Amino acid sequence: MFDLVICALSFVILGIGFFAPEKKLSLCISGLIVYVLLIMIHIYAPKIAHLSEDNPKVKTMRRFNFFLMVFLPLAFTTLNWISVSNIHYQKNEEFFELIMCVALIVVFGNIAPKIPFNRYMGLRLPWTVRDEMTWKAAHKLLGIITFPIAFIIVIGSLMVSPKDFMIGGLIAWIVIPSTYSLYYYCKEKSKRENY
Repeated sequence: MFDLVICALSFVILGIGFFAPEKKLSLCISGLIVYVLLIMIHIYAPKIAHLSEDNPKVKTMRRFNFFLMVFLPLAFTTLNWISVSNIHYQKNEEFFELIMCVALIVVFGNIAPKIPFNRYMGLRLPWTVRDEMTWKAAHKLLGIITFPIAFIIVIGSLMVSPKDFMIGGLIAWIVIPSTYSLYYYCKEKSKRENY
């Protein structure tokens, strides 16, 4: 039932994003639905992770979820305020987007190795949700590369366009562990098939 509700709400968000004529209204509705999803994940964290209520990994999931519940509304409210105030809009917006991006990378990268194997939070790729060891390898690497990539984004943003380095850094931050985890999964799968 929980899977069905999350899937349905995700499709509603996609539909609103594609078909809603009013951009601000669709963003508000999508934001509310995402908030409802975060609350559901917070409540059902032990069920999602298949662990007990007081397991440290469940507490890690809940802490990160709470961070998102506070961070996302604060970030979007601030971005909206910057765009309405029109004071050095472009420069302020790029600077705040840089801070948001680096904060998310650092916080998520720091907790990534501690996130338990689940289908809702983390690198949810077809090969990581099938094998717990692949999940652990992907999230361990994600944790290792987090601070170097965040540092490169910050330094690069001081020299060139912040948007270019944010996009490149985010892509590298996701593609490196994703590619490695696919390699790891294929290697482990072939080992199992040979025995």
